[in-house]
Amino acid sequence: MSLTLSPGAEYVKQKRSYRTLTTVFGIPLYVYAVSLASLFTIVGILWDISWHTTIGRDQFLSPPHLLIYLGAIFGGLFSGIQVLVNTFSAPPVVKQGLVKIWGFFYSSLGALFCIWGAIAMLTSAPFDDWWHNTYGLDVVILSPPHVLLGLGMLFMQFGACVSISKYLNLHQRPSISGGSFFDERRDLILKLLFVVAASSLLAMVCTLLNEYLDTRNQRTALFYQVATIAVLLFVPAFGRSLRIKWGMTAVALGYMVIMAGCNLVLQLFPAVPKLGPILNPVTHFQPFQFPLVLVVPAVLMDLVMHHFKGGDWGKAVLISLAFVAALLAIQYPFSGFLLESPLARNWFFGSEAWYYGLDPNWAYRYKFLPEELQPVGVVLKGVAIAFVIGILVSRLSLRWGKWLQSIQR
Repeated sequence: MSLTLSPGAEYVKQKRSYRTLTTVFGIPLYVYAVSLASLFTIVGILWDISWHTTIGRDQFLSPPHLLIYLGAIFGGLFSGIQVLVNTFSAPPVVKQGLVKIWGFFYSSLGALFCIWGAIAMLTSAPFDDWWHNTYGLDVVILSPPHVLLGLGMLFMQFGACVSISKYLNLHQRPSISGGSFFDERRDLILKLLFVVAASSLLAMVCTLLNEYLDTRNQRTALFYQVATIAVLLFVPAFGRSLRIKWGMTAVALGYMVIMAGCNLVLQLFPAVPKLGPILNPVTHFQPFQFPLVLVVPAVLMDLVMHHFKGGDWGKAVLISLAFVAALLAIQYPFSGFLLESPLARNWFFGSEAWYYGLDPNWAYRYKFLPEELQPVGVVLKGVAIAFVIGILVSRLSLRWGKWLQSIQR
């Protein structure tokens, strides 16, 4: 006598069988890949900036470029393989939780973002090589090929966050069998992967906007306005999506570990300029600037989210106030320490770093230019504007966080 399974039992059987074949600890392999790819790309970018300020003109296949391209290939390839596996091997019950594209292929929403981002990143590579051959050395971070590359990286890192959010959300939904789709170990792995991807995305945004977030600009009104938009557009959403008490703190700490870690490691390796004029003969990789101290504002914002029982508009007001006030209290004096204090000229803070093509004896190397020191009244007025901007951006970010919490595909 043969036994037939009920529809509910068959659903669970197909789901579990498919997860066993395509996942590790119940998490698809491509989710691990895109989280790691997010980290590869920001590390590659920081290395590439150091390469330019230390060695000068680099080749198409320089080590930093290879790491960036590896991130694109890693994230895009695994996401593409996931699409093919879903299309040709997934049971119907799994396809119900995916996005159908071009009437044939099945993909998660996050994988689509990763694929688009990877294509943009790889397209930017020959464009950047042509740009160098035509116009020479970059003098700004946001050259046209770098803009295309940056957009591609942001898309891929955002896709990684979306991909992980899907499985974080599935953890909250009970299965037909009465259990949950993921145990505590899987939940912890997912949250760690999300912090890696989200921290990498935040680090990328701050790096791309470094023209405005540079240490020399931290006593101007524009710095606080740009920093408010850059940070509050993402961090509250990430904190809400993580569903843990210190979610924003974890992302801010991850950002600082990535940025500071790259600075500390790069300085350990010897390097000399290979493109003139050489006015400052450096002997090791020059670090990027010391990261913004975002952990303290993030702790305050997490406390707001945890203790304030009002609506999202009220949370947005308090989050903006906490962020702007803490940023001003920390970065305004800290920027003076980084730029002017001899105690900051060491391996940890890296303030003695100097581009090889600049005169090391420049009168303002270790002090602010007059135009970089705005009157306190002007800065405070700009901070007040940043607070208002922060309310709107935080509210948008919190709404975006709810969207991340709702992703099921």
